[in-house]
Amino acid sequence: MHEEKLHEVAWGLANSAQPFLWVVRPGLVNGSEYLEILSKELLEAINKRGYIVKWAPQQEVLSHPATGGFWTHSRWNSTLESICEGVPMICSPFFRHQKVSFRYVNDIWKV
Repeated sequence: MHEEKLHEVAWGLANSAQPFLWVVRPGLVNGSEYLEILSKELLEAINKRGYIVKWAPQQEVLSHPATGGFWTHSRWNSTLESICEGVPMICSPFFRHQKVSFRYVNDIWKV
């Protein structure tokens, strides 16, 4: 992910007026740690309503009653877990096989 996109997503979440859990894996942005990239102001805005973590037990998060949506890159396991738990998805595929999953979710199954 490019640094600009990380900032856009972070500000969007901070301004969303919705609680959130955002998993940002180490090295996601050109080998940098996200905390090094995000400004103090942005981190303070995020901390008002959300959490950024390096890892989370995805199945447990998806099965939690407070989970209202799942932003996913559309890997097959993530797609199936979300469907099985009845959690709506926002799909952002990056690679070819993820685009196939996205096509099924969006165009064929209309989930």
